[in-house]
Amino acid sequence: MLVHKVFPVSIFEFRLENFKEINEKIEKYIYEQKKIDPEGIIRSNSGGWHSKIFDLKNVNELLPLIDFSKRCVKCVFDGYNWEFVPEKINFIGMWSIINPPGSFNIKHTHPNSLLSAAYYVKAKKKSGPIAFFDPKHVSVMRHPKIKEFNELSAEHISFEPEEGKLFLFPAYLEHQVNKNKSDEDRIVISFNIDAY
Repeated sequence: MLVHKVFPVSIFEFRLENFKEINEKIEKYIYEQKKIDPEGIIRSNSGGWHSKIFDLKNVNELLPLIDFSKRCVKCVFDGYNWEFVPEKINFIGMWSIINPPGSFNIKHTHPNSLLSAAYYVKAKKKSGPIAFFDPKHVSVMRHPKIKEFNELSAEHISFEPEEGKLFLFPAYLEHQVNKNKSDEDRIVISFNIDAY
């Protein structure tokens, strides 16, 4: 038997070296933003704090993450064999979410973007995995009972958050962040990328 695995969906995972010192500065900046704007905004967050879009021209604390992310985006473009034109790569929004214990993010996508990202600034054990869902909705509508999920039958996949880890994925891919079951905040920075 020959199995052709066509139309794969890719989730790219990277890890920032020397992330501890960088994350300490980013974490401090994010908590300062929360003090300035304690209400934040509501998007996919349920019970957590969602920042407004950062002004990237005035945030030195985020520069190491931005530089790292640009290199990672280049790797993703290479993986897809897309033409990479640096001056066309745009961060079209970067924000942070603080999820205290018990909070989570509902299933959502990031429309009008090419790629989306999640970078973990603070993530202790049991702080809630990020789950991605099969975008081929028809495939999960009807099938026999699954004895054990594999790469052909999985309807979703989850990744445990780890500090210093960056996920880049297609912006159309539905995802959610499960409930934070730790006793500390989970802090993530998310952003979108476009190339037009």
